[in-house]
Amino acid sequence: MTDQEVHPFVGKPVRVTLADGRILAGTLHSDDAHGHGHNHYAVVSDPVQKGGSPVREIVHGAEQITQIENAANDPAAVE
Repeated sequence: MTDQEVHPFVGKPVRVTLADGRILAGTLHSDDAHGHGHNHYAVVSDPVQKGGSPVREIVHGAEQITQIENAANDPAAVE
């Protein structure tokens, strides 16, 4: 995918399929301050264990995302 395709989902709960086949659910965040040729995205979801820290998976560039969809109705995806 491209940054233009991913950008409308920033700040929203999503379900993301990555090029390696993994599926992530959580709120999508963007960070383009790294300055090395691509934006970084983070999918942040609830802690795995009660009282733990939120889970944050960094995605290095929109091209790593093969599919993205709105997951507002999925409690696992709402940060």
